[in-house]
Amino acid sequence: MVLYATDCHGNPVKLLCTDDGKLETQSKNPSANILITSSSGVGVYADTQPVPTVDGNNRAGWFYKKTIDNTDKFNYYFYSQGSHPVLLGDLHSLVANVSIGNWQSNASMPFFVIYTKPTGVGDAGAWYHSKCAYAIDSSKNILLGEPVNLYCIKEPSCSHNGNRDIELTTIINTGDCLPAEEILTIALHSDSAAPINTEVLVANLGYELNNKNQNYFNLIT
Repeated sequence: MVLYATDCHGNPVKLLCTDDGKLETQSKNPSANILITSSSGVGVYADTQPVPTVDGNNRAGWFYKKTIDNTDKFNYYFYSQGSHPVLLGDLHSLVANVSIGNWQSNASMPFFVIYTKPTGVGDAGAWYHSKCAYAIDSSKNILLGEPVNLYCIKEPSCSHNGNRDIELTTIINTGDCLPAEEILTIALHSDSAAPINTEVLVANLGYELNNKNQNYFNLIT
């Protein structure tokens, strides 16, 4: 007997039984995989220090542990323009599936940043026009080791898992951050102010647009 469910778009998807007895869906629209050792993987983690590694508990995703105070942080860039630009106003949601290994403060939690293309007039940075950040607030309950879906802007229509959703509601805008600005890149950052031994596992990153287009990436090792 084969069991089926429906995905977030109403498409039939096969249910698979994992080794620990859980049912998971096999989507007909799978996420793209980004291998940590590939050129694509290096492009995603870019200037991250130290670079992400395989998780010691064999969990899926890229494991990051901070080792040097004030300087170490990760930056995972997961958007580059295709055939047409995407505007700030086109974004429906940003999503990341993460697990936090220890909690010291809000600085332990990563946050999203959207950078827009420089225009040469009123640019807020040397290589971007605006920087729009979404961070966690102190009211959110974080359990150590729990995989959660961080999201911002609007609730995602398709996060591809049954994990708890946590909205990042603290908005920090640097520059204009107007809906008509063209997006340069989007990143998930850790906080450079996070304490030593901060541990973050990121399994999946993605974004959804208002026109229903979406792009999700599995970070694999």
